[in-house]
Amino acid sequence: MYLTRLFFSLRSREARFDLSDRYELHRTLLCAFPQTLPDSERVLYRVEEQYWLPVVPVLVQSIDRPDWTRAERLNHAGYLEQAINVRPIAPQVQADERLRFRLQANPTVKRDGKRHAILTEENLRAWLARKGQVHGFRVAPEQVQVVKLGKKFGKKRQQTWYAVQFDGVLTVTDSDALISALGNGVGSAKAFGFGLLSIPYRTV
Repeated sequence: MYLTRLFFSLRSREARFDLSDRYELHRTLLCAFPQTLPDSERVLYRVEEQYWLPVVPVLVQSIDRPDWTRAERLNHAGYLEQAINVRPIAPQVQADERLRFRLQANPTVKRDGKRHAILTEENLRAWLARKGQVHGFRVAPEQVQVVKLGKKFGKKRQQTWYAVQFDGVLTVTDSDALISALGNGVGSAKAFGFGLLSIPYRTV
């Protein structure tokens, strides 16, 4: 896999526009990949909001190496604050290993065929615990910080997601399931900046 670190400049009007609209940000980032992605490819990204201004880092994780020269908007003068950094990564985890993690998610529950945002901290922690059971990890409540990042919008606010960031320590219970989650993401709205589960990676 490959991990790209992009540093968006808030001095750039185009960068601010993309950061304010997850649909447009998705379109901009996907320009670095073939128009038709292979079935095995999953492009995940995360906007690192708790950072110092006027720079906003955006992490992009992909199976195949992106070609950022194809993303025309990113190459406009002033859009990025620093040079694009791409590095190969290899997830390696073992059962019972304890790892620091970060997950920015769109926690939801399905009722009446529709997705509804989970809003209370108690239910958010329960959601994370359920996802851990499916994806090969467990978390202790006292080892996880829950930060509500609020509403995120797409396409002139016709789309709305509720962003929550989880930071803490997980324990690996199923290494294969966790590696799959690292590549495929956790939760819903993965195309719009949610679901990227980060742990310390080794560089290939």
